[in-house]
Amino acid sequence: MRKVRARKKISQMGLFAATGLNRTFISELERGLQGPSLRTLIRIANGIRIHPNELIQETLDSPFFVAPTEDKVLRKRE
Repeated sequence: MRKVRARKKISQMGLFAATGLNRTFISELERGLQGPSLRTLIRIANGIRIHPNELIQETLDSPFFVAPTEDKVLRKRE
């Protein structure tokens, strides 16, 4: 998210203005401390003027993104 936002030359405050999401929350999303809901993801994508699929793909392609494995998901439910 941060990479796309920076490439579009949009500051966190600019994204706040475009989405109404708190700047601290935006920072936490970018640092991986928060996980966005689908609604939030769409608001962010609209705020940085890209399709939500592109934002998701950028995240999946990031070397910092670690997808949960099925094993980890099952352990959390137990």
